[in-house]
Amino acid sequence: MIPYPSKHYRPLNRCAYCPSTEELSKEHIIALGLGSDLVLPRASCEAHRKATSKVEDFVLRKYLCPLRSHLSLPSRRPLLRPDGYPLTLKRGFHSWRKKVRLSDHPGLVRFMMFEPPGRVVGRAAQQETFSIRFINVEIFPDIAERVARLGADSFEDKVVVNAMALARMIAKIGHAFAVAELGTEAFEETYVNHLVLDEAPDWNYWIGCYDRGSDVPARELHELRFLRRGHDLSVIVHLFVPYCPRYGYEVVVGRLHSNVELPPSLDEGL
Repeated sequence: MIPYPSKHYRPLNRCAYCPSTEELSKEHIIALGLGSDLVLPRASCEAHRKATSKVEDFVLRKYLCPLRSHLSLPSRRPLLRPDGYPLTLKRGFHSWRKKVRLSDHPGLVRFMMFEPPGRVVGRAAQQETFSIRFINVEIFPDIAERVARLGADSFEDKVVVNAMALARMIAKIGHAFAVAELGTEAFEETYVNHLVLDEAPDWNYWIGCYDRGSDVPARELHELRFLRRGHDLSVIVHLFVPYCPRYGYEVVVGRLHSNVELPPSLDEGL
């Protein structure tokens, strides 16, 4: 089994997203339910804990629930995990709806990808419209045989998606990772704090898809890397590397002080 990313940082003793020092709890940089043990202690105030938990709960239980079940990823409420998922099965001109047990499920997952961040490609800070695309990922190599065993030759899987919720979760991962590795003092300004707390119309100015150029070898289930863009610092958030080995997300997290050096092992530009 591919290992989870794991590191426990020193306590921050303040909220990673605001100046608060009250009611601090530990922050899982990548949600536990995605398969990660990156922990920043005493780093989330109550307001931000509630905000990030609500977003992560939606993404994990609505959008990525089948994938998490297939990979047996951790759950705080395992008894509530579904034992199957409804599919629309098709054979010729005939179609029908059926709840399929996890063991029989074809194992197709659709990863939602955005346009590159507007900050990077020069788009306006706010747009009335945006586009997304999906990358189909086959978890099992025998997907055709699995579909045939269900008596079908194709299927459709209804997926609940919410671009804003996913973008906010990605923003939280990128910001928290940058603060954990570099400290709040490394930045002249941070850009996505507001998005961690609430929805914002400029989300796709700071967050978007990132093409790593080719498939990367999977050393861990997820990878986080830094990328300098002038004075700005981006975090590359590459989730489920073994199953989506080329494409991740980019979060433009803030403006670095000029004397800050990045850990070479985490520098995407090297």
